[in-house]
Amino acid sequence: MTVRSAFAAILIAIALPAASQDYDANFTLSLRGITGGEIGLSGRQQGPAYSVAAEAKATGLVGSLLKYGYEGRANGQYVSGRPVSQSYSELEDDDGERTQAEVAFRGTRPATVTFTPPRDPQDHDIEPTEQTGVIDPLSALFDVMRPTEPGWACNRRYELFDGRHVSRLTLGQPETGGDGTIRCVGEYRRIAGYSPERLAERPVVRLDILYAPTGSGAVAVTEVRSPTRFGDAVLRRR
Repeated sequence: MTVRSAFAAILIAIALPAASQDYDANFTLSLRGITGGEIGLSGRQQGPAYSVAAEAKATGLVGSLLKYGYEGRANGQYVSGRPVSQSYSELEDDDGERTQAEVAFRGTRPATVTFTPPRDPQDHDIEPTEQTGVIDPLSALFDVMRPTEPGWACNRRYELFDGRHVSRLTLGQPETGGDGTIRCVGEYRRIAGYSPERLAERPVVRLDILYAPTGSGAVAVTEVRSPTRFGDAVLRRR
């Protein structure tokens, strides 16, 4: 698995909705103890409505070899305790090549997708409006990362759509530690819209997710580990 794939998989990477909740967190991404990236995530919830924004960039030695940046925004509403996307946008800067995608959702189905600059059709492309039961990746990330009741940690599944790809993020059953931490094993699985080469590279990425007490009776994700052929990639809250 390449550094780029590990960075994207973790970025790509469960709570009861509250009347009003803000969330701001910063994470570092490291590989074999060497810092390779920074991720900032912020979310706001007022009643059932939520908004979330994220920024990520490669830094340190990895940043000197891999010029990568990501900015994303999403809006939606909680329905029966689950996030339902309304809009999602992402801007990627991959070694100077900037691409932007904007997705509008109608319920759990993408309604429109716009790319800037326009993309040439590919043999492995999927029809966005034929996908159903999906949310954007940032809505899922916000739902996983923010503080939650211990009983709601882990044991979740999300079908994701980012404008081109369908993937699945699954969090397994929780394992409670004596210090109040909760750990669960999850996976990120590529489903459709990927080239045969990308699917063959590594279709499934294992995730080891650690929740820690926040001091207010809730728990929040403080660390995510994912094995790579270079060693564990670790996303850790600062």
